Amino acid sequence: MAISLTESVQIGVNDILTRKVRSLITIFGIVLGVMCIMVVLAIINGMNKSTLTWMQERGGTNKVEVQRNWDYDFRQGGYAALTLAEINQIRGELPEALAIGPTIAAWNTTLQYKGFSYTDQVIGVLPDHQQMESWYPEKGRFFNEIDLRENANVIVLGTSVARDLFKNENPLGRSVMLKDQMMTVIGIMKEKVWENPGGGAFGGNALEYMNRQSFVPLSTMMNKIEVGSLIQSIQILAKSPEDALAIQKKLGPVLLRIKNGRPVFRVSSAQETMQQMEQNSKIFSMIFIMIGMISLLVGGIVIMNIMLASIKERTREIGVRLAIGARRTDIFVQFLVQTVLITGLGGVFGIILGYSILDLVSGYLGMPMLAGPQMILVSLLVSVGVGLIFGIAPAVKASNLDPVIALRDE
Repeated sequence: MAISLTESVQIGVNDILTRKVRSLITIFGIVLGVMCIMVVLAIINGMNKSTLTWMQERGGTNKVEVQRNWDYDFRQGGYAALTLAEINQIRGELPEALAIGPTIAAWNTTLQYKGFSYTDQVIGVLPDHQQMESWYPEKGRFFNEIDLRENANVIVLGTSVARDLFKNENPLGRSVMLKDQMMTVIGIMKEKVWENPGGGAFGGNALEYMNRQSFVPLSTMMNKIEVGSLIQSIQILAKSPEDALAIQKKLGPVLLRIKNGRPVFRVSSAQETMQQMEQNSKIFSMIFIMIGMISLLVGGIVIMNIMLASIKERTREIGVRLAIGARRTDIFVQFLVQTVLITGLGGVFGIILGYSILDLVSGYLGMPMLAGPQMILVSLLVSVGVGLIFGIAPAVKASNLDPVIALRDE
C-alpha cells in the first residue's frame, strides 16, 4: 500500500502535535537562524536605501569629484590645488558637463550684524553650485557671472544663519561683516531637511549642516576674504550616472596634463561610490548571513539527531508499513516531509519573530530597517533547504530498515 504525499504530510503534522515539547526544542535553532537572516537583510536594505536617499538629497548620483590624491608622494613635486584659470580650462575640456562646482571653504568664520554674530562655514562657489546641489534660494537670488567677474561683495545665507543672525528682520539688502569686508545679503537658501532616525549632532535633521553654510562668489573668496587661496576640490555634474563614469575617465588625463603628469588629484564618481557601497553591502550580507547559517547548521544537526532517534521509536511502525505494501520510497518521502515540515515551521516562526523585533532593533541601532517580501521568500527557502539537507540521512535510514527485523522490535 503506497503512501501518498498528502498522507505523509498528515503523519508529519500528527507527529509534531503529539510531541509538542520535542518539536519546539527541535525548531528553536531554525527560528534563531531565520530571525538573524531577516534582521541582517533588513539592516542592509535600510542602509542601502538610506545612502541612496542621502546621495539624492545631495544632488544625485550623477556627480564626479576631484580631491587630493593621498596616495601620491608630494615630495616628488606638485601641489593639489587649482587656479580659477585652470578651472575654466577644465570647463572648456568638458562641454558635456551640466555644471562644475569648485569650492574654497573658510571654516569657523564669523559673520557679524549689529550686536549679533554667527560662526560657521563660509564657502566660495560658482553660480553652478545651485544646480550642482539641486539647491536654490527661497528668497532673493544666487549670485551670477557678473558678480563673479566683478568680485562682488555679496553673500547668500543658509536658513539657520539668517534666522540666528537677523532674528525677525528681513535679511535681504542688509550688510554683514565678513572679516574686513562688508557683504550685502542677496539671498536666503531654501531650508534643507532630511530626517535622520539616529539623531546625531544636528538632532533629527542630517542636512542641518547645510543650513549653517553661507556662500560668496569664488572670485571674492580668492581675492578678498582668503587672499591667495587656491581650489583644492571640485565637483562636476553629469547628465546621468553613465555620463558621470565617462567624464571620470576623461577628466583624469586632463588633470594630469594640467599638472605636468603628476597625479596629485584623485577622480571619483558618485556612481563608483554606489557600486563600491553595493559591493561592500554584499560582503557584509554574506558575513552576517553566514553567522545566521551557523545557527541553522546547529539546528539542522539537532533535527537530524532527533529524527534518527525518532526512527528508533517508530521502528515497529515502519516495519508494519513495509509489510502491508509501503514502498521504501514512500518511507523515505514520509520522513523527509516530516523534517521539512519542522524546519518550515521554524522558518515561519523565525520570520514572525524577525518582523516583530525590527522596530526594536532599528530604535536601538538608530538606523532605518527595510523589510521586503523577498526576505520572506529567502528565509523560507533557507529553512526548507535545511530540512531537505539534514532530513536525507534519517529518511535513508528509515527506508532501508529490514521489515522482518523492524517487526520484531519492541
